[in-house]
Amino acid sequence: MKKITSIGIEIPSNGDNFIKLDSKRSLSESDIVIFSPSFDNSDYSTYESFSASQTYEGKKLYSKSSSAKIIEHSKHWKNEILHFVENGGTVFFILTKRENFYIYTGTKAFSGTGRNQKTTEHVSPFSNYNFISVKTIEFNSASGSFVSPCNNLFIDFHKSFQNYLSYEIYLKGENLQNPIFTTKNKDRILGATIKVKKGCIIFLPNIDLDRKELIKYNPKTNQSIWTPEAIRIGKSFLNNIVEIDKILKKSTEKTPKPDWLKSDAFNLKNVLETEKLIQKNEVIINKKIQENEKLNLLQEEQESLKDLLFESGKLLENAVIKALTILGYKAENYDDGELELDQIILSPEGERFIGECEGKDTKDIDVTKFRQLLDGLNADYEKENINEKAYGLLFGNAQRLIAPDERTLSFTSKCLTGAKREKIGLIKTQDLFGICKIIQENNDSEYAAQCRKAISEQLGEIIIFPKK
Repeated sequence: MKKITSIGIEIPSNGDNFIKLDSKRSLSESDIVIFSPSFDNSDYSTYESFSASQTYEGKKLYSKSSSAKIIEHSKHWKNEILHFVENGGTVFFILTKRENFYIYTGTKAFSGTGRNQKTTEHVSPFSNYNFISVKTIEFNSASGSFVSPCNNLFIDFHKSFQNYLSYEIYLKGENLQNPIFTTKNKDRILGATIKVKKGCIIFLPNIDLDRKELIKYNPKTNQSIWTPEAIRIGKSFLNNIVEIDKILKKSTEKTPKPDWLKSDAFNLKNVLETEKLIQKNEVIINKKIQENEKLNLLQEEQESLKDLLFESGKLLENAVIKALTILGYKAENYDDGELELDQIILSPEGERFIGECEGKDTKDIDVTKFRQLLDGLNADYEKENINEKAYGLLFGNAQRLIAPDERTLSFTSKCLTGAKREKIGLIKTQDLFGICKIIQENNDSEYAAQCRKAISEQLGEIIIFPKK
């Protein structure tokens, strides 16, 4: 007797083998798996606190507790299903309705310092289809009731359950070579089979066995139970699943090669030549993989200049240092255990600056960071080896999560007044990104010098860089 484990979907007559989606059970004892990523039979709502109704960008935002569970369970089922299939198992994946929502990622961002430090909890879009990892297939939402079989193996299945079938998802992907169900016009794939090493994943349209007419109330136990008709349908469904699995495996079964077949006496010349070509290609592939790893690191370093547009904290500081270097300055962080500065900056013209950086999510850069810069300038000047007070530069990234051309804020009026009084330059990091992009892409040292001149001549104001 085949053990059929159903995850996320209750099959009448198979209750003992039902596993909830919010579980970390193993599939090692299963012969066949039926998987539905529906949240209807999960307990994620029980993890919710008073933030259960919280939303983000119009979609549900699960609480931190639920988010952690969802991430944990999705990783478990992706790994468990992949292991099960790769080792010869068959998974019938029910294409239930897609549920899009947001979860807390568990990571944080910090902006500001001291009592004004602000912590931002990161959230990320997620869906119930994150519970399966088939990167080559797109799961697109669309609903309808007409499901058409296009594979002889599934004709009987369709006849038996067509009244319970509908579609909530259609599939797209280059490797969908074996569609089994389509829409009436054959323009969308509603089901397919794909091979994964020794096993197989079969995508089936949504099947609704949880209808009111298939459930009755038992007053003795105060519980809902399946009707005799539901039990009959459930058993028929499981029998169909077993037959489909049996035929699929029979068509793909091949006897494992015995060890004695490896003897030189049975080697074929053309096979050996092909094997050498494969090995040669593997050397090339490994070399390219190593090259790509280095290129990925280079790309990440190059893209760090974009941090000027949306980051805060240390990442923004580092991006400003990179930008200043492109402009021709020498710039570095400073921390001697007593005094900590975001940047000490030296220009080719011999000017010395001290910089401070601030990123704000939805507000102007305020006087708090301005005061910190003043304190840094004074503490630096008090050092014995410093004979001339440095100029101050305040780098601001206001409304950092909004596209630059949509931003309306920059520095508060107190910042503007203080900057004029103290001759401190105010620089929008989005403007800094723009000029660095031009200088870097054109290797334009002359324009870099013009931009440095603009900073020196506009101390006390928001720096307006020359147009190119």
